[in-house]
Amino acid sequence: MQVTIGSTADGEPVISEEDQALMLRHGLGFALEVVRLVNRLDKPVAVRCIISANTTNGKFRFHRARPGESWLTADLDSYARGWPVEKLIVVDSGPAGLGGTPW
Repeated sequence: MQVTIGSTADGEPVISEEDQALMLRHGLGFALEVVRLVNRLDKPVAVRCIISANTTNGKFRFHRARPGESWLTADLDSYARGWPVEKLIVVDSGPAGLGGTPW
């Protein structure tokens, strides 16, 4: 399915709630594929995929999870207080306790 992006009078992009959810679903599918491929490596590593969407854009980021490193704030609710409000999905793959994660 295709995401429709409108714009304000100032030319700023506007993405509907429905299309933000669609971007998150696509991002989740991509994250699961990244995890599957990483797990097939000769030496699998822990990874974290971060998928986000808001009224102006969507992002997909991933990185190797390492002890003591995190690309997220500990207060995940803070993403909902920003402007524009972020919707966020985090997919972790790896051993429990790595990188300050809740695993």
